[in-house]
Amino acid sequence: MADPMSAFDALAGRIADVERRFAGLRDDLADLSGTATDESGLVSATVDATGALTGLTVAPAALRAGTEGLAELVLDAYRQARTAATENVEEHTEGLDVALGAGVTDLFGKPGDFSALGRLEEAVSRLGRLDDRLPGSPA
Repeated sequence: MADPMSAFDALAGRIADVERRFAGLRDDLADLSGTATDESGLVSATVDATGALTGLTVAPAALRAGTEGLAELVLDAYRQARTAATENVEEHTEGLDVALGAGVTDLFGKPGDFSALGRLEEAVSRLGRLDDRLPGSPA
């Protein structure tokens, strides 16, 4: 049977490695975006790494498409921008899954879902509290 303290030390080391690798990643991801233009070239959309629309440009000629046509152009540009943002996030995080032994989507969820970062921070906090309660832990 493995020594519980050794197992805990190994887990703590793994968490420290994860923290080191992801330090600043949230800020880096906040700067990533994707921009795309619909097929007609009349509507351009920009989204951030979470998929939120941050910019929209509509050429005056796009208004000739009518409300439904304009909606289709906007949605087309938005979908393409979202795909571009997802590709940027994947490119930026390439290799992290191999280094950590888990898929990036397992750690972060799908692009734009940063709830896993909060879960990681909570797990680190809980491990710190557990470490404080273990006998012989550093004061």
